[in-house]
Amino acid sequence: MNVNTLTHMLEKALVLLKHYEHCTVEEMLDDLSAKLQNQTRKKQTKNVTDYANVIKQIKNMNKEAATTFLTSLKKEQLLHIGAQMNIKLQKRETKQLLIESIITHCSFSELYSQMANRKSQNK
Repeated sequence: MNVNTLTHMLEKALVLLKHYEHCTVEEMLDDLSAKLQNQTRKKQTKNVTDYANVIKQIKNMNKEAATTFLTSLKKEQLLHIGAQMNIKLQKRETKQLLIESIITHCSFSELYSQMANRKSQNK
């Protein structure tokens, strides 16, 4: 590591130290730790909520719209959606295969409801 890099790192640390200059080191570390834990919890909760909304949206879309929508997501997001839907998806699968698996899973519930109501539709 060169001196210039160390200078930049110490400048960043100085900002933190000035913010907590009225506290003890232990209080500073406790506060930073608490803030990091809260931030992590918020991210995890937000991801679960977001994927629940995405799943609801997908179930209300037709196949083409769902495919277009899911294509805009990243592979990691598709894996999280699959996990929320209790679909066993593997990381090594292509993005297109992940999308098809999710859509197929969603369309079966629609197919089952159509089959259940087919007698009333024939009349």
